[in-house]
Amino acid sequence: MKYLFTTILTVFYFQIQAQDLSIGQWRSHLPYTEAVSVTQSNEAIYFAGTESVFSLDKTDYSVELFNKVTGLSDAGIQRINFNTHNNILFIAYTNSNIDLLHAENNSVINISAIKDEGITGDSRIYHIYFQDQYAWLSTGFGIVKLDTENAEIRFTTFTNLQVNSMTIYDEMLYASTEDGLYRINVNTNELFQANFANWEKIDDTQGLPSAYYSNVNVTFSDKLYADINDTLYVYDGNEWSFFHYENPFTFLALHAGNNRLIASLARDPGVDKVMLFAASGATYEITTGEVVGKSAESIEDENDIIWVADRFRGMSSFDPTVFGIQNYEVNGPFDSGVGEIIIHNDEVWVASTSVKPLWQRRDNSKGFYQYAENTWSNYNVAFDAELGEKQYRDFITLAVRPSDEHVFVASYTGGLVEFDGTESILYNETNSDLRQPIGDDFSVRVSGLAFDNNENLWISNYAAPEPIVVFEPDGTWHSFAPSVSFSFPTQIVVDFNGYKWFAGGQASEGFLVFDDGGTLDDTSDDRYRRINKDNSVMESNAIKSLALDLDGNMWVGTGGGLVVFECTGQIFTDAGCAGRKPVFEEGEDDEYLFKDIAINTIAIDGANQKWVGTDVGLFLLDEDVEEELLEFNTQNSPIFSNEIIDVAVNGNTGEVFVGTGKGIISYRAEATDGQNFFSNVYAFPNPVRPDYTGPIAVKGLVKDANIKITDVGGTLVYETTALGGQAIWDGNDYNGRRATSGVYLVYATSRDGLEKMVTKVLLMN
Repeated sequence: MKYLFTTILTVFYFQIQAQDLSIGQWRSHLPYTEAVSVTQSNEAIYFAGTESVFSLDKTDYSVELFNKVTGLSDAGIQRINFNTHNNILFIAYTNSNIDLLHAENNSVINISAIKDEGITGDSRIYHIYFQDQYAWLSTGFGIVKLDTENAEIRFTTFTNLQVNSMTIYDEMLYASTEDGLYRINVNTNELFQANFANWEKIDDTQGLPSAYYSNVNVTFSDKLYADINDTLYVYDGNEWSFFHYENPFTFLALHAGNNRLIASLARDPGVDKVMLFAASGATYEITTGEVVGKSAESIEDENDIIWVADRFRGMSSFDPTVFGIQNYEVNGPFDSGVGEIIIHNDEVWVASTSVKPLWQRRDNSKGFYQYAENTWSNYNVAFDAELGEKQYRDFITLAVRPSDEHVFVASYTGGLVEFDGTESILYNETNSDLRQPIGDDFSVRVSGLAFDNNENLWISNYAAPEPIVVFEPDGTWHSFAPSVSFSFPTQIVVDFNGYKWFAGGQASEGFLVFDDGGTLDDTSDDRYRRINKDNSVMESNAIKSLALDLDGNMWVGTGGGLVVFECTGQIFTDAGCAGRKPVFEEGEDDEYLFKDIAINTIAIDGANQKWVGTDVGLFLLDEDVEEELLEFNTQNSPIFSNEIIDVAVNGNTGEVFVGTGKGIISYRAEATDGQNFFSNVYAFPNPVRPDYTGPIAVKGLVKDANIKITDVGGTLVYETTALGGQAIWDGNDYNGRRATSGVYLVYATSRDGLEKMVTKVLLMN
């Protein structure tokens, strides 16, 4: 008998309280809308998102998040499972890395043996089965037995088959593979088990088809269940028999609950479902769209509640006794995908898609995100009906108009969106000067945005007949066709001269500088200059990024290094401006900075320091680019990926937002924007308590102020120069010893000596 439920929906929304970051601390900004796995301990339910783990206490519903910032060793989760034998959460990553999270103290032990082995082909871990302290791992290359208490691999059985699932039934170890079910006596010695030739395949002589594949298996109610060619069979110890077939679904996961067998099924195309097979023989379905969209895994707890991990609907629970659904939402960006990040008035805006480096459409509908007052808001098909109805796709960059704070979002598919926080307007070929690419009548590709000082919005209209477009505040449109060959403009930066710099979207284009002469209606005074390897010091014509520093110099990130143009005012003169390749002194030789490394993004902080994002990590360089101050990668920091897509600096707080290939993370840096005059100057933390050993910051300073710190008797303890609008003291005196307890005076003076102020900080040791 089959039952369909009418359900009642409740949403639990969890806002994790964001603490103020200290200098040098990290904060994660990860999505929790896509759940890929679920498991449980006696005390908590654990959901895995794509990049982190979420735990929900069964008693008080308190929430805890686990990711690289909180101590996990990696990002990109494949599967989790909890071993109640020793209270260890087993976390398997998509790159085959493994973390063992001890629930009693949240300590983490990393096992990278499979990842580091360099196995050719598929090495992913598809299933985790526990036998006391041992974890049996089903992988793309075979079977691994791992001791979770000693954190060591006991042996590996190479099968030359993808192993999908494992279980033990009647002292036999069963493995579901792409070539059918195999088994071996679990009590035989490990050397015998490690040889796949000793494993027995269950064939047509035992009641199964002669050729078949098996995705999942589980032991439930003294029987063994396994899917055979997408049909569920049951084995009672003597014979195999048909149990269930659900056309046109595929079995993804099986879980043995208290009184039910829980099956997660997939339908492609279409909506997935979860099925409950009761011991009585009754069959129940969970098909409601509030729970199931793209099913991943489901379990049953001790109170008969069904917990569902869904790749589209996230984290949910279902109570069959009252037909009630509860969704669990943790605030965060909708997705880990990142395009450009911009910051305006302490608000962070993020486009969800990057089409670099080939500038191909993605057909991504995940929208754009806003982070303000420690809360993420998401604008896309799922959250905004109007955005959904208009089918906006591929949002890649943004710009905010200062006067009214309207957000303009570039769609690489549909044109330009103007968003006032409530309603949106779409500009395309029907109501603007934007046009389709030559030879493509199905898209309007906006690839770059920037406002000038007059709030004219400059737009890159990729591959259009007139690829440079400007939108005036009064609604007037203009378009320009460069006098030199340049059809694929992307990122735009407006320099101090009012010149517009356009990165080229093709690897051979270089970049373009455009001067409209201050007359948008008169093209007779327009000037264009295309810069490439032939007329500059650049070693690559592939332009990845542009950034204007505080001195008016233009920094250009190429496919093979970093170049600076310090003569922007002479860019159109006969002498031109060839640029300069920064070098680091390496012993007796000078080394071209980032030679042969693609510079994906460049950001300038309040101290005119350069944040440089590459495919090998994130770097902070000093103002003159003569010294590397910081280097962050996945080995020495919590960043989720070495692929740095974009970086943006909040000049007010010094928080640096980093968009990686696996999501967004932020870091509290030392530099902030300098002021023209001292404004609300204060030190933090203040007081400095005995257990605090981090940096002490003085904020609200004029740019590059001179700082002297003395005790109350006037003895000089420390002296430094502000990084933009913020100075840093390590709490030590000139001899490197911790300063004694007491009140210290901070004297700040502007560089010209005209502005002065004093503040205090209390040091407690």
